[in-house]
Amino acid sequence: MLMHLSVKNIALIDEINLDFDKGFNIMTGETGAGKSIIIDAVNLILGERADRDLIQTGKNFALVEAIFDIRKQAAIGDFLGQFGIEMESDGTLLLMRELTANGRNICRINGRMVTLSTLRNVGKYLIDVHGQHQHQSLLNVEQHQELLDMLGGEETIKARKEVENVYSTWKEIQKRIRRLSGIGMDGERRKDLLTYQINEIESANLRDGEEEELNHERTILVNSEKIMHIINTIYQNLYTGSNIHPSVTDLIGEALSGLNQIAGIEPKLEEINEKIESLSYQLEDVVLEIRNYKEQFEYNPLRLDEIEKRLEIIRALKRKYGSDIAEIKEYLWTIKKELEELENSQDLLEELRKEEEKILRKLIKACDVLSKKRKETAAYFEKQLLSQLSELGMDKSSFHVNMDSTINEGDATDLVNRITSSGYDRIEFLLSTNPGEPVKPLSKIVSGGEMSRIMLAFKTILAQVDDIPTLIFDEIDVGTSGRIAHVIGEKMGNISRTRQVICVTHLPQIAAMADVHYKVQKEVVGGHTRTIVYRLDEVGRQEEIAKMSGGKELTKTSMEHALELIRTAQKHKNKSV
Repeated sequence: MLMHLSVKNIALIDEINLDFDKGFNIMTGETGAGKSIIIDAVNLILGERADRDLIQTGKNFALVEAIFDIRKQAAIGDFLGQFGIEMESDGTLLLMRELTANGRNICRINGRMVTLSTLRNVGKYLIDVHGQHQHQSLLNVEQHQELLDMLGGEETIKARKEVENVYSTWKEIQKRIRRLSGIGMDGERRKDLLTYQINEIESANLRDGEEEELNHERTILVNSEKIMHIINTIYQNLYTGSNIHPSVTDLIGEALSGLNQIAGIEPKLEEINEKIESLSYQLEDVVLEIRNYKEQFEYNPLRLDEIEKRLEIIRALKRKYGSDIAEIKEYLWTIKKELEELENSQDLLEELRKEEEKILRKLIKACDVLSKKRKETAAYFEKQLLSQLSELGMDKSSFHVNMDSTINEGDATDLVNRITSSGYDRIEFLLSTNPGEPVKPLSKIVSGGEMSRIMLAFKTILAQVDDIPTLIFDEIDVGTSGRIAHVIGEKMGNISRTRQVICVTHLPQIAAMADVHYKVQKEVVGGHTRTIVYRLDEVGRQEEIAKMSGGKELTKTSMEHALELIRTAQKHKNKSV
């Protein structure tokens, strides 16, 4: 849920910090007090488009920060893991967005800078904002199938997943058929090219690690003169010596001879003698190794030429087929497989067409199962929605889930155009709010008040399957009053039992249902009008609801009426638990 919201330098807000609770959070206040600004701030942190005019006059930036508790939402962690963003150990998620006067957007998630699109995608997991004119998901026909499938639950989702899997296999087979069917003359040219490439690679007889070995040998041969000069010098110094300088071997021999003469006189020198003797043996081994190296070393200019030619062959193949020998071999395997497929294309094409027919029958069967489950869900949905609309004062409404599931198995073109990864059903929600009028698409309903109630009815039903933890309702109660306001408040209260609900309202019947009540108002601070938000205690709630019911002046009657609204709401909440 949304735990904390911090807003700075936006419109009339200098800085506010709001701590939201689980359950039903209400915000009230006079028109123009700044309630919509707070909702705008929430939309900003969810990645919505930003208007620089939101930045407070005289300031060069605006900042919104939000802290969420996501301990029960593993999907967010999985999503953020794709971007290398680690989750906090306490299960909190920090979103930050800063707008600057020069037009820059700075977005961060848990302190890590991200793109605006990433912020927007994360926001989809966290909050669903509904305002009087924010019903795109309902007006978008493409979303109707998604909503119906969500309501269908695990069985429908499982059936849809089966359709997706079989559909993916079907499309892959179709892709291979199209490729093989279009071989013709191009296929023959392709076979010639592949044959040439295979022969060129295989004739090279490449070995794993060969290039590294050749480069090492080449380096030795190129530096052979330097190597032998240094080796000869070392051999001379260690063993043969010169007319001017004795060898190390001779010097150590002299040292041993001298020590042997005095070891009997001074026993303490025996240990030194042993060490020098050991050093002498080690030196003999080193000299022997150097001698063997000298005798085996051979500089062959012809071999160097062979290496250069071989490396050039490898470099030429790398330019064509891969960055190293391993990649070249992998490419060889791929083109051999492709050539085999081309040479057997007609037989394979026939097999694929038979396989396509088999998969298509399986796909249609899977679509039939999914369509049947959708029809069952649609019947339940129609009944439930009409019941909800009746409670919301729209008892004369008609609602129908229109499912066009017509499919002609004998028409291949119809199949290709009709079936998608989500089946062959075309689903649209149709509604009539007036008796005698035919049902029409939701987009034909122009009344904002009606759309608000329809949306609330949808959310009431979908709340049991929708996994978005926080719902924000921004003045969707416009145009309603009296008994319907009570019903709207009760329905929001019911949703808040399993979801966090934040609601901006002007109706006392809805405000009375709150678990937490915030009052938004304008005050003059330092000669400037500013938006201030207060969290009301029980007395403050009663006074605010009394003002909403009976005007600015508090009277005994309005206070008693407010108290009665609160008590009635509390009884309903206790009954719902």
